[in-house]
Amino acid sequence: MKVLPRRRGAVLVNSALGVALLGGAVLVYTTLDSGTSVAAGKAQVRTATVAKGTVLATVSGTGTLASPTDAAQDFLTGGKLTAVKVAVGDTVTKGEVLATVDTTAAQQQVDAAQSALTAAKANLTKAKAGVTTTTTSQIPGSSSGSSGSNGSAESGGSRSGGATAAATTPVPQTTTVTTTKVDDAAVAQAQQQVDTATTTLTNAQTALAGTTLTASVDGTVASVANKTGDTVSGSGGSSTSSTGAKTTGTTTTSSSAPSGFIVLTNPTGMQVTASFSELDSLKLKKGEAATVTLNAQSDTKLNATVLSVSSLPTSGSSGAVQYGATLQITSDTSKLRTGLSATVSVVTGEADNALSLPTAALSGTGTSRTATVVAEDGTTSRVSVTVGVEGDTTVQVTEGLKEGDKVELTTTTTGGSGNGFPAGNFPGTTGQGGAAIPGGTGGGAAGAGRTGGR
Repeated sequence: MKVLPRRRGAVLVNSALGVALLGGAVLVYTTLDSGTSVAAGKAQVRTATVAKGTVLATVSGTGTLASPTDAAQDFLTGGKLTAVKVAVGDTVTKGEVLATVDTTAAQQQVDAAQSALTAAKANLTKAKAGVTTTTTSQIPGSSSGSSGSNGSAESGGSRSGGATAAATTPVPQTTTVTTTKVDDAAVAQAQQQVDTATTTLTNAQTALAGTTLTASVDGTVASVANKTGDTVSGSGGSSTSSTGAKTTGTTTTSSSAPSGFIVLTNPTGMQVTASFSELDSLKLKKGEAATVTLNAQSDTKLNATVLSVSSLPTSGSSGAVQYGATLQITSDTSKLRTGLSATVSVVTGEADNALSLPTAALSGTGTSRTATVVAEDGTTSRVSVTVGVEGDTTVQVTEGLKEGDKVELTTTTTGGSGNGFPAGNFPGTTGQGGAAIPGGTGGGAAGAGRTGGR
């Protein structure tokens, strides 16, 4: 195709401009690349100064608040509720009557047990008295007689014609013997019956008392499960802390709220049971100070101390092994509620007025580390450093450095690939292929783009 003279001239001008622009860009790239390569070779040294301060080492866990005096109140003896004397929100004192159930059946059991005990005691008395027998026997070789006048009568000193002998009748001599025989086996059996009847009566009396539910602790009524006329079950003789009440308080191994017919809560002595990772749990010790932050009120900080650390593991939500610890809150707990979630930070190590450095300023692990000290003239030297408490971001220096020493931190270099351009790309490129001619279509070999116009 034949090119018109005017068009041919335009093509030549555009081509010349493109070559000039490309050459200028290459010159700028070369100059910048050369300059930044030199800059890249120079490390930007950052330093930290050894200073005195407080180094804190902490571990964190999560848990919920609970009071050891929170208690579920349940009847020992079930039955039909005849009265519920409290409502949610009421404040009660230990020993106060909370509710009652019908006593008819329980009273009948007491009466029957009392009658059985009375009969058993009577049998015991009889057994101890034994069986009495009376026997009469003749005394061997013994006899006796009776006679009339066995002598003589004289009148005027003369015998009246002879003696008259009285006739004698022998009478055997006897003795009466009374014996009492006690059957030891019968006494033992009777005593056992008394003991059994006594136990039965005691249980019946306890069951009768258990128809009245009283508060085992001071507190506020948090919930009431039933109303008058409902039938409630009893605990059937579980251990109690007060008449008629079975108490289920929160423990150091469980943070769940108690549940029962009536639940009493009391913020006094509030605690927090938290879970810690197995590594952090090894750093926990009784008496360590802690800070408790309520998740619902992040601006509320409570002081606490570690009461105990469980030696039994639990599985966290992610399946990781965790260990529980119970902490006693020492701040005001009057406005706290059972079940509030919290984050716990325990101070496992502390060094006050200690020489300290950022952890990043030292190399190595354990108590022996190394540091690069930067002198005033810029020269550096490596020194051995002994550390004490290793805090969350700083570490205590016990030997090897003094206050005011400057220690080199991590070394950084200017970014990118060292060519002075972001991502190492030539200005105007797409990151693939070659450079695009200004005004061209983009990627491809240099000079592949065409200028517009006709």
